[in-house]
Amino acid sequence: MENLQPPGAGLPKIELMIAKGLFSLKSMLTSDDKALATFEREMKTLLNLVDDADLIDIEQPVLIGRLTGLEDSSRNWSVLMVLEHLRLVNNDILKVIDALKSGVVPRGDLAIEFYKPDPDVGTDVIQRFKESSLGFLDAMRAHGRLQTRATYAHPWFGQLDGHRWGVLAAMHMQIHRRQAQQITAKQGVV
Repeated sequence: MENLQPPGAGLPKIELMIAKGLFSLKSMLTSDDKALATFEREMKTLLNLVDDADLIDIEQPVLIGRLTGLEDSSRNWSVLMVLEHLRLVNNDILKVIDALKSGVVPRGDLAIEFYKPDPDVGTDVIQRFKESSLGFLDAMRAHGRLQTRATYAHPWFGQLDGHRWGVLAAMHMQIHRRQAQQITAKQGVV
C-alpha cells in the first residue's frame, strides 16, 4: 500500500495557491442561494449513491488517485467515512456561521486533522449525515443573507465571513461527492 501524507499536511503548494484564487472568485460570483442549492444537490447525490449500497461495499476503504482539493491522507476512505467527514465538517461550519451571524468570532483555530473520520464508522452515519445536512440547509435559509462583518479563519483560505463559509460548505460537498464516486467506480459501479 502507498504511504500517504499525515492528516493536516494540506494540499500541494501550487494547488493551494490556485485553490485560494478560485475560491475567492467563486465566493464573489456565488450567491447564498446558489451555494445552498449546490450543497443540497450534492447531498442528494451522495444519498442516492448510498441508496445503491447493495451494489458496493460502503464500509470498505478504497485507495483512490489524487483528487483536486483532497488531502493525500484522505485518499483511502470508505463511502461511510466520506459521509462522516462531511457530517463533522458541516456541523462545525454551521456553528461558525451561527456565531458570525451573531457578531461573535469563535475561539481557537480549526485543524484539518481533527475532521478525519473513524474507519470503523457504521451505517447509522447515513441517517446522521442526512439529518445534519437537512438541518444545515434549514439553518442557513433561516439566517437569510449570510454575509457578516465578523470573520473566522480557515486553515487554508484565511479569514472568511459567513457567506464565504457557506460557499466553502458547498464546494467541500462537491469535492467529497467526487471522492465517493471515485471510490464506487473503483468498486465497479459507474
